Amino acid sequence: MTSRPIRPLSLAPSIAAVCATTTFAATLAATLAAPAALAQNTPIADPIPGTLPASAVSVSLRPLLAGLTAPVAGAVAPGEPDFLYIVDQVGKIVKAPVRGAVSKGSSALFLDVASRLVPLNERDERGLLGLAFHPDYATNGRFYLYTSEPALGTADFSTLPAGTAPAYHNVVSEWRVANPGSASPVVDPGSARVLMRIAKLQGNHNGGALAFGPDRMLYISLGDGGGGDDQGPGHAPEGNGQSLAPGNVLGKILRIDPLGSNAANGAYGIPADNPFVAREGADEIFAYGLRNPFRMAFDGEGRLWAGDVGQGAIEEVNIIVSGGNYGWRIKEGSFLFDANGSAPGFIHTASPGAPANLVDPLAEYDHSDGVGQPTLRRAVIGGYVYTGTSIPQLSGQYVFADYVGDDGTGKLMTLGVRNQVERLIAPKRDPLGMPVLGMAQDTAGELYVLGNATGTTRGNTGVVLRIAPQR
Repeated sequence: MTSRPIRPLSLAPSIAAVCATTTFAATLAATLAAPAALAQNTPIADPIPGTLPASAVSVSLRPLLAGLTAPVAGAVAPGEPDFLYIVDQVGKIVKAPVRGAVSKGSSALFLDVASRLVPLNERDERGLLGLAFHPDYATNGRFYLYTSEPALGTADFSTLPAGTAPAYHNVVSEWRVANPGSASPVVDPGSARVLMRIAKLQGNHNGGALAFGPDRMLYISLGDGGGGDDQGPGHAPEGNGQSLAPGNVLGKILRIDPLGSNAANGAYGIPADNPFVAREGADEIFAYGLRNPFRMAFDGEGRLWAGDVGQGAIEEVNIIVSGGNYGWRIKEGSFLFDANGSAPGFIHTASPGAPANLVDPLAEYDHSDGVGQPTLRRAVIGGYVYTGTSIPQLSGQYVFADYVGDDGTGKLMTLGVRNQVERLIAPKRDPLGMPVLGMAQDTAGELYVLGNATGTTRGNTGVVLRIAPQR
């Protein structure tokens, strides 16, 4: 494989007050300029020439669980170091042992919320998408879900035109366990409490990751609403990713206190140090300018990593900072983006560091990287910084994945020196042979790959594989 030079990318934290300046507003207006100016742009066929180099580290993949449908996420519960809770998109959460005296390969059903979900299509981005346990779960039994449910009741947030009915709601809810930490925890079905409802018209770009930060606040990732190019019904003129209009939380990462009550609906709290807390209707927003941050996670140093799924050319790895504007749809990765009216949008100019006050990705790769020709099916799957002990060569590296390339299989990747994107090779499973739907990390810092044979919400080919030393 041929290596390629890495373009230095800015990671300077954006400040909310700066992003609202006249200069920034003028830059945004110019970027979203008149059709005559946009017509001069030329799409870039291969924005980052070359292919991804192989990592110096080789790994193996060892089965942990099988027989799932579409595993998309995993979480650990405080006080239970020997277990992972695996989220199956179709509505089930299973508890699985990862080490210790309990037999590996076994699992127990923790919760089934399939009846709460909208009916899922075979290829669907909706469903049960996120799970996070409260830092005090061992004593208070609280955990949180992100689900796609029928549009019942009034949405707390909506970008839909007046008179337009939502197709469904994305819902963040709190649940409670009466006996946390026990071998067989029992969820109280009557404990479900809705924190927020977000109206959706299109079925894609839901985000859906939940994570508690070291500040004990709950972070929620939301996609730009769906469709293409962040435009059309339910999208702000400048795109939802760039909009800070009251109530527009799409294309954002939110930060809330789930035990508080000072939000507009009284169901959760607004942290006083949120970056836009003084801006009407933007209280919950922590960062914006994102397209579809499907998976995100904190590392041991308190940094929030997010993989932001690209439009048609660039996949991003970002470190999320308070008040940061990550560029979509002004940019895709470090390239300028042309929404192109009613025709498909495209990237047209390499522009690292500009316009000012946008945060470029820490790392990026394009849809031409890897094997074969570009494909629109590629999508970054955010992962974790490796802190385990079984593969010392990976220590401190961010390990993530791509859903599926043109050859029909997912890819494992890592960030090497100078944040170079590298293929993480498992020689006995290269190609991987399945789409990657998610990743997980246990309390020992070891990592897991989640996927299935079809990339759909049907069947029972879903598996969880542990990333282990090469045999």
